[in-house]
Amino acid sequence: MQRIPYVFMILLAGVILTGCGPKRPVFYPNAHLDEVGMQVAQADIDDCIMKAEAAGANATDAGASAGNVVKSGAIGAAAGAVFGAIMGNSVGRAAAATGGAAAAGSAVNEGFKSGDPATIHKNFVNRCLREKGYDVIGWK
Repeated sequence: MQRIPYVFMILLAGVILTGCGPKRPVFYPNAHLDEVGMQVAQADIDDCIMKAEAAGANATDAGASAGNVVKSGAIGAAAGAVFGAIMGNSVGRAAAATGGAAAAGSAVNEGFKSGDPATIHKNFVNRCLREKGYDVIGWK
């Protein structure tokens, strides 16, 4: 089995850690948006995001992400143990390898999802913007 070049692994880690940046609300062009313009609208988005953070509606839920990685690792280890027992392989090695692979896969998945704000954060910001007169049609 060939080893993956370290340069590729470093580049992959950089892509995962960088992500696509935080997502922001997208407005439907209604009368209020036409009246205030995009510069004021962007300032209002920033204001609502700060209010959400101050109220405890954080954009990211790091605890949930870490929990998903741990859960995937445990499920993978259990699956590896069953596979090892059935196939007659070393149960410990199979469990460790499968658990490690599952945890790594889950960590990569959480990295790709890192740009998605938490649901409560999005709901808070959407309501704040709606009260200011905007019509949020999604996040991008």
